[in-house]
Amino acid sequence: MELPKTEQELQQIINDAVKVAVDELTSKHNGEMANLRTKHASELKKAKEEASMSADELAQKKAEELAQANAQELAELRAFKRETLIRDKITSAGLPSYFVHDSRLLSAEEGDLDKIIKTVKTEYEGTLPKGNTHSTVVQTGGTPPKNDQTQVYEQVGNAIGNIFKK
Repeated sequence: MELPKTEQELQQIINDAVKVAVDELTSKHNGEMANLRTKHASELKKAKEEASMSADELAQKKAEELAQANAQELAELRAFKRETLIRDKITSAGLPSYFVHDSRLLSAEEGDLDKIIKTVKTEYEGTLPKGNTHSTVVQTGGTPPKNDQTQVYEQVGNAIGNIFKK
């Protein structure tokens, strides 16, 4: 960007930046106010509808809203219970806890859950390394292999022995 050469150019750049910022804030404010107006309009409409309803209709509407809230809470509790059941079963099967989110387990029927856990376990165990991960060779007789630590101990021992010989 080229620097302004005169004070008028500088003032023009400042005015343009201020105008952009003001326009942006105005549009943001207008959007927020429109959201508030629509929210209040819907609340007002609901209040008018409730005022025009008879006591029986109002009671029925409240009962329907309560039934919907209860149904949603029941669904959430069932989902929590199912996840807890799956977590317990995979823990007892010796599987890692991230298998709780396996889609096969989440979509399984209650009776098929144990069979699917067995399938998942065999697949998981198939990915684990087989055999010993450490050497099973046992040293018999002779001197043990020297590593850095044993060499350091040997050198320190020789140095201390030379000190006492003198």
